Amino acid sequence: MTRLIVVVLFVISGVVSAFNMKRESYVDIPSANFSQGLYFNVSSSYPIRDIDDVKFDPNFGIDFSYNKFGIALKWYNGADFALDFSYLLFDENGRYPALAVGISEVAIDKYVSPAGSDEVFNDENYEYRPPEVASAYIVATKKLSKNFDITGGIGRGKFVGYGPRSHYINIDAFFDETHENWAFGLFGGIKGSLPNGLAFIAEVDGRDVNVGVEYQNELVKGTLALNKLEQFGSEYELSPRVSLNLSYKITDMKRSVDENKKFPLAIELIDDKSRESVAGNAVINSLQGDTVGTSANRMLHSFWLKSDMYTAHITSEGYFDKNIEMAVKREQDGNLYTVELNKKEVPGEIIRAEDSVVIVDNFENIKDQVEGISIRFPVNRADLTPRANRILDRIIELISTNEDVYLLIIGHTCSLGSDEANQKLSERRAESVKAYLIERGIPVGKITTEGYGERKPLASNSTEEGRIKNRRAEFILYRMRK
Repeated sequence: MTRLIVVVLFVISGVVSAFNMKRESYVDIPSANFSQGLYFNVSSSYPIRDIDDVKFDPNFGIDFSYNKFGIALKWYNGADFALDFSYLLFDENGRYPALAVGISEVAIDKYVSPAGSDEVFNDENYEYRPPEVASAYIVATKKLSKNFDITGGIGRGKFVGYGPRSHYINIDAFFDETHENWAFGLFGGIKGSLPNGLAFIAEVDGRDVNVGVEYQNELVKGTLALNKLEQFGSEYELSPRVSLNLSYKITDMKRSVDENKKFPLAIELIDDKSRESVAGNAVINSLQGDTVGTSANRMLHSFWLKSDMYTAHITSEGYFDKNIEMAVKREQDGNLYTVELNKKEVPGEIIRAEDSVVIVDNFENIKDQVEGISIRFPVNRADLTPRANRILDRIIELISTNEDVYLLIIGHTCSLGSDEANQKLSERRAESVKAYLIERGIPVGKITTEGYGERKPLASNSTEEGRIKNRRAEFILYRMRK
């Protein structure tokens, strides 16, 4: 499936293709999300109406980002070269967005166009056109949820509008109607993502209103868009354009992290029925068993930890204890964990009943300890990692001494690959865990397995981090009815 999408996008890019050739861009505006690696970009566009002089503008580029610095070399229509530089000032942190600065269209010519130095799109022929060279900008991006983010910024040069309507969102420091060096334009956009890698984008800048559909996986990002939508109602002979941007990852670059630096992690405890916050304690342990932090008796508590995987043992008076697995990372998305707790006096809710099997949602402390842990797998593999083996050894300790405890193992996958292949892979992952437990003395009759394929993702499949979380096996404990 992935290979087919790549081929289709390359074919389309030969006919129509977007203006901003940077991996982290929306359609035509930058964002403060930096994609680490080296990328090859293909971009072009085609007018919907025949009145535009520029019919086809093939553009190519190389985009490189590492840590907080990014650079892009762009070749417009075989005629003009331009450079982009960007720098990430701040990562997203809690309520604060990621913030970046950049300078686009560093070139020899004063006016830079994706159509090349000798040609411009019809809507670039207004009397007052600001010079695009050295288009400086500042941009902020905030992830409002797992599947929705928003971007906004201000810039000069290419971000300044000069049309009959677009000039209304300009900021002219000296009220200079010729819109030269001291005019600035506002820009912004929203993006909604789906678990299968698709996203929908709407944006506006000083010159264009654009909407698009984006597909992204580990290697390819493609954006098919309608640019310059405001031209549909224009009184001039102007045309909207269909565009496509295709970005292919040549090589990955891992962001360097100061091993001694610590990052915030916050845990909030809530009642699973009332959804109200409750007081409690959280003891944070690494998967190797080293205790690295203990909370006070508070509803919301923050820890400062090194970037790593951790488990937390949660306790609260009147509630069942619970273990959860957490990832502390440099990026702040997901460093706030909300933990739902079950009251002890509330009877367990039956969530599965087949023949003589009854699974109860709050089955004592041992259930909470086991069900708070998941096993992670490499891409397209069912092999157990050394870390997974350590986790399973702990599960063996818990269930081997309880004769009436039985275990259901559920395998999951991310969205890469076909539905059929992912279903089989999820079943193999569950069987791999079962084989390990049986090999270490757990009776075969106490274990059952199921595979859910990609149907129940734990996180968004649009990012590599989300796909890592979805490649997993989970556990449910149950008792045999006497």
